[in-house]
Amino acid sequence: MNSIRFLPPYSDESIVAWLDGEMNENEAQRFAAELEQNEQLARRTDALRHHQADFEEAFAPLLEKAPKARLEQHLAGLLARQPGVTHRQTGVSRRSLIAASLSFLVIGSGLGYFGRSVTKPRSESEKIRELEAQYMSLYSAETLLDVDSSLPVLQQGLARVAQDIGLRTNEQQLALQGAELKMVRILRYDSTSIAQIAWMHADYGPMALCISPEKHPDSTLLNLEQRHDMHLVWWHHRGYQFVLIGRNPVSQLKQNAQTLQTALA
Repeated sequence: MNSIRFLPPYSDESIVAWLDGEMNENEAQRFAAELEQNEQLARRTDALRHHQADFEEAFAPLLEKAPKARLEQHLAGLLARQPGVTHRQTGVSRRSLIAASLSFLVIGSGLGYFGRSVTKPRSESEKIRELEAQYMSLYSAETLLDVDSSLPVLQQGLARVAQDIGLRTNEQQLALQGAELKMVRILRYDSTSIAQIAWMHADYGPMALCISPEKHPDSTLLNLEQRHDMHLVWWHHRGYQFVLIGRNPVSQLKQNAQTLQTALA
């Protein structure tokens, strides 16, 4: 079991650990809460999130082939030239090496990276969130402009959701402050049905709750992500994955997610 504890103030190594899902549940929740409040941490995390493919390909050989002793020697030299940076451990993990080395690239060139392991497979739930975020990134105010959002049409969509994925809900449960309910429909990903419930937010444009069956029956707390320049708040409950997606500020999107989580529980 990993005995490393991740506590604020968070280092680049901690951010990489969060992005890789290596924190335990309590640490991840603390990090997510700090991320919402700390703009500097949010900027650093976004910087480490970008350019995933380029840096994964560039550093895969580094992780697999480079001698660790030579990496540690190189890192020590880099640390010595960086004011205010200290090496507090006698040994350096490969994650420490990649986090520290890439942070110098960020400082020196303005580029970011995403430290996710190239060999870590994505779960089906993550693949669905990726697809949903990519799809929603194409939405603009015009996308929902001419949609028929009359009550009978919305109710028909909700009946289809109940029929296709077994989740019964009504328009009262979907009321959100500052947003107009515009559309309810079913999407398909391979053999998976996805309910898409869309709103037009008065200030931030289209926003959608995507609901799909989830094999894992346990419930989870709210999780935060950013994909394709969209903010995501997602959770699992009673055999479903719920993903609220929008361009809203994270704090506001999370508040809307809490409202929906309570209403749909």
